Parts: sequence; C-alpha cells; structure tokens
Amino acid sequence: MSSVRLIHHPDYLVLLPAERCRVLSSAVLNGGLQKASALLNMRVDKHSPLPCLAPEQTLLDKAEALALPPVIIGMMTAASMQSLGHHIEHREALTVECWVTSGLSNVRRVGDKADDHAVPGTINICLYINQALSDAALAEALILLTESKVTAIRDAEIISPVSGLPASGTGTDSHAVFCPDAEPQHAYCGKHTTLGELIGRVVLQACSISLNHCLRSLTESS
Repeated sequence: MSSVRLIHHPDYLVLLPAERCRVLSSAVLNGGLQKASALLNMRVDKHSPLPCLAPEQTLLDKAEALALPPVIIGMMTAASMQSLGHHIEHREALTVECWVTSGLSNVRRVGDKADDHAVPGTINICLYINQALSDAALAEALILLTESKVTAIRDAEIISPVSGLPASGTGTDSHAVFCPDAEPQHAYCGKHTTLGELIGRVVLQACSISLNHCLRSLTESS
C-alpha cells in the first residue's frame, strides 16, 4: 500500500505524500534541496509552440490551477503520461517507490557533442523512501537512481543518434528523491545496504516498464 497519492491525468502526474517531505532534485521548479508537499510532472505538446512564460512560471500556474499545496517540485516533459512506469517494494518497515515517464526523441550518451537545439523528450523520475535520509544519503540515493536509469537504458539497447554508442539518458532528464522531513534514519544508502538494494531494484523495474511503454508506442506509430 502506497502512502503517496497519485493523480494520473493525460496532461500531468501529481504525487501527494501523506506528510511534508525533504526533496533533492534537478527539477525546473524548486529544484535543489527543498521541503515540499507535492510533486508535479507536467506534459507539454512537442508539436505546439512553447509557452511564452518561463517554464518555472508555467509550472507554478499549473500547480495553482490544480490547487496543489505549496511547496511544489515541478518537472516538464513531452513524454506521454501513458508511458508511466511504477514499482514499489517493501522490506519490513522500509518502503521504496518509484514513478517514471519516458520520452526518447532526445536520447543521448553522456559526453556526446553538445548542441543548442534539444528536441523534446525526457525521462523524468520520482523516487520516494518512507524513512528519513540525511543530506548525504539523499545525494547517494540520487546517484543510485541515475545508475539504475542508465542500466535500464543499456538493458533496452537504446543507442545515441549522436555518437552511435549505447545511450545513458536524454538531454533533459529530471529526477527527484523525496522522503519524510524528520530526524534521519539513514546516513547513507550504498549498494551494500538494504535501502540501496531496494532503490536499485525499484528504479530499474519502474524505468524498464516505462521504457517498454515508450518503445512499444514508437513501434506502433512507425
């Protein structure tokens, strides 16, 4: 049973944890280390002109229209919300849960030649841990999340169109790790820990599900 409420709409995903959370993210709106009550993953149409407003303002306006409780962590994507991949695992009192949406039109290998004309297409990932983490553990969880994403992309044999080599993500990925705003129960979460194991398993599975949805959609439309 999840303690995070999901609102799954064709134009957005909203995650509402049962309590105020600490979040470490690369999100467009309120990225970095924050305390927040909601996470928003908003879809934009890649075939339509971009909004005149700054991305942060566009996300804030959407959050206000949805009456989301502040502070909101906001991400943008051109990926279909139908690409959602979700997985949750429990180990005694510990729960780790992950939500992923995937778009692959902007896929890249780390170190590919930079360009100024990014095509919409993003892998956005939100990871929830039901026990409080220290700042260092939040950073380590974000590293493990990224390793898991890269592993899922490699397992799917996705290739960068720039270098022709195995891809590692897209040019505009956005990720967030969130946990209760409380006294830390975990000072670290490396691969030798139970928490590290669960993070790897959950993110890898959620990413694989989402990537499969995306790849199937690309095959059906071709």
